[in-house]
Amino acid sequence: MPFDMYLVILQAIIWLLWLCVGTISILLLVFVLRNLVWLARYPFLMLNWVQWVLYNPLRDAWIDHLSSKSAWTFTLLCITLVAPLWWLIIHLLLTPLRIITAVYFNIILYWSVVFCDSVSELLHPRLKYGNRRGIIAWLIYLPQRLFNVFKRNGAAILEGILMTGVDAVIPTYTMYHGTSFHGIATNIAQKGRWYVGNGDYAGCGIYFGIIRKTAEHYAQGDDRALICARVTVFPCRNSATLPRKLRKKIGSDGTGISKGLPFPYKSIEHWRNHSYAQWFEYCLVQPGLAGKYVRTWRARPICVLRNGLPKRIWGGLSLWTGGAGGFWAIVLSWLTIALVILAYLNGWEETFRAIRSITMGLLN
Repeated sequence: MPFDMYLVILQAIIWLLWLCVGTISILLLVFVLRNLVWLARYPFLMLNWVQWVLYNPLRDAWIDHLSSKSAWTFTLLCITLVAPLWWLIIHLLLTPLRIITAVYFNIILYWSVVFCDSVSELLHPRLKYGNRRGIIAWLIYLPQRLFNVFKRNGAAILEGILMTGVDAVIPTYTMYHGTSFHGIATNIAQKGRWYVGNGDYAGCGIYFGIIRKTAEHYAQGDDRALICARVTVFPCRNSATLPRKLRKKIGSDGTGISKGLPFPYKSIEHWRNHSYAQWFEYCLVQPGLAGKYVRTWRARPICVLRNGLPKRIWGGLSLWTGGAGGFWAIVLSWLTIALVILAYLNGWEETFRAIRSITMGLLN
C-alpha cells in the first residue's frame, strides 16, 4: 500500500477521533451546563432578596389584615409622599442590582436551559413523525431539528436581552411556583400558559413565593415540581393595607378582592399566618379566570425544577408569551433606557430639546 494512502487513513482516523471527542464534549456540556449555571445562583438570589427587602422595609409590620393600623399607616405615607419618595430613591439606587440579577436569570440561566433542551431535542427528540419510525425518521427530520437549535437559541438570547431591559426599568423578582410536573408544569413551560387556581385565598390569580419553601408547600406528591420564574409584581399592594371592605374578603372571596383591587395595582402581597404556613405569598390577579390557563408577560418561566435541579422539558421552553402588554413593556422600557443614555451623553437639556423637536415635527 502506498505511503500516501497510509497518511490518508491516519488523517481519517484522527478526524474520526476528534469527531468522537467533540460529540462526547457536547453531550457532557448538555448534561451538566444548566445544572452548573443553576448551582451558581446563590449570589444572585441574595441580590434578589436585597431588592425585595429594600423596596418595602415595612413589610414585616404589615401582616395583620384584621387590623386597620397597616392601612392607615400606608395611607399616611402616601399622602405625605414619604412612600413614593422612598420608592423612587431606592429604585434608582437598586438599578445596578436589577441589571445584574436580570442578566443572570434572563440571559445566562434561561439561555443555558434553552440550549441544553434544544441540543437534547436534536440528538434525542420526542416528536410525532406520522407513520415514520426509527432511524429513518430521525435522519429525515434532522435538518429541521438542527435549524430549530439555531432558531431557538437565537430567539432565547434576544428575548433575554429584551426582558433584561424591562427588568432594569420595572422591579422584577425571581420567584417560585409550586405545582405538579406532568400536565400543569409542562403546560406552563411548553406553552407559556399559567393555571389560575380555584383556591383564591387572597385574590383570584397566579400565586408565587419569594422563597422556595412557599412553593414547595403547594407542590406535594411524587409528581411535584417547582417553576422558577421572573415575576413582575409591580405595582403591588400589601393585603393588610387594602380598604376595609376588601380586607374582610381575605380567605373567603378572592374573586371580589381581585375585582376590587384599586388602580393601578396588578398584584397582591399577603402574609400567610397558619400553623403550616408563615410566609409572604404573591398573587398576580386574574379576576374571573379561575380554573383557566392564561398567558401573561408578568410571569416568565426560566426553568422547571425537579429534585432541586432544572429538568428537561420535551420540546423546549416556550419562548415568547407576552402578548400586547409585554410588547409595550419592552418598548417603554427600552425607550426609557435610550433616554437615560442620551441624557448621560448630551445632558438633560439637550435631550429634552431634541425630544421636543421630534414631537413638534410629528405633530406638524
